[in-house]
Amino acid sequence: MMGHFPLLDIAIGLTLIYTFLSLLVSELTEFMTTLLRWRAHHLQQGIMTLLGESLALRYHPDQFKNTVTGKLYYSSLIASITQRTRQYRRFVGPSYIPSTVFADALLEVLQTLPEVERQQPQLQQGVDQSMSELARLMAKVENSDQLPARLKDNLKRLANRTQMQAKSTELQMEQFRHEIAFWYEHSMERLSGAYRRKVKAFTVLMGSILAILINADSLYMLRRISENTATRSVIVQNAVQIQGCQEDLSSAQCMNKMAKLLDSTTVPIGWHPVNFQQQFPQFNPIVLLKVFLGWLLTGIAISMGSRFWFQILDQLVHVRETGEKPTALEKQ
Repeated sequence: MMGHFPLLDIAIGLTLIYTFLSLLVSELTEFMTTLLRWRAHHLQQGIMTLLGESLALRYHPDQFKNTVTGKLYYSSLIASITQRTRQYRRFVGPSYIPSTVFADALLEVLQTLPEVERQQPQLQQGVDQSMSELARLMAKVENSDQLPARLKDNLKRLANRTQMQAKSTELQMEQFRHEIAFWYEHSMERLSGAYRRKVKAFTVLMGSILAILINADSLYMLRRISENTATRSVIVQNAVQIQGCQEDLSSAQCMNKMAKLLDSTTVPIGWHPVNFQQQFPQFNPIVLLKVFLGWLLTGIAISMGSRFWFQILDQLVHVRETGEKPTALEKQ
């Protein structure tokens, strides 16, 4: 049976290697993003952009405290979930702020704006007493020189929507809070997409660096596994050992299983003389380009994630164990 599916065996071998390397890179990426507090920095940057403030102010602590974002971060609501650690001579905020907390904190900051004098036209429009709280707040916003123009425009738009949607004037402040929370959530969805793309690019970079350090050349691995029948046989016979790891791929037990499996298999990885001689039979631009392409392919494959490769591995092993199922699929 082992010789009937050489292409399937090759796919299982490559997928097993990618699964193991993806685990290593995902752990390293998580460590680096936590150490550098990327999520917190990215969230702070996104909030400053949302509020229409200059990102350069993040690097000037004294000026940052006077921004709307700075007042948000130092407010009682967000300060309670902020780690008081200093990094690069500035405070680092939380990695996540719930939308309701953001809305309440922003309203708290807006309430601290200076009151508008009663004789100003904004308060001479016969505002209903039940709407006085929202009207007074918007008067503060419109006449404040502490708020960016973009933030003023957005708050006016949200206030107008509130007035149209609220059935009762008594519920307008609550509806306004809901509109702010929804506005924040919508912005954070876009921010999350940008963050994932940034982490994805970083994972490709880390995967490529790891591929170079351990000499994991996809093109070379493909050639060696396809030529070595014994290696394919060992991989297929032992790949089933990690099928129970889908619940927690990063667990010590799962890592040990894959490490033992790789140790028991002649995996074409590493700067061994045999690998080096076969990869670099001669030094010329074509050979170097081919090897670098193989490293890059490994980095891209690793960036797909260990769970992605484990699911493929699990399916390949299942197909391999069913014997003639691939042939049946081909006839359909």
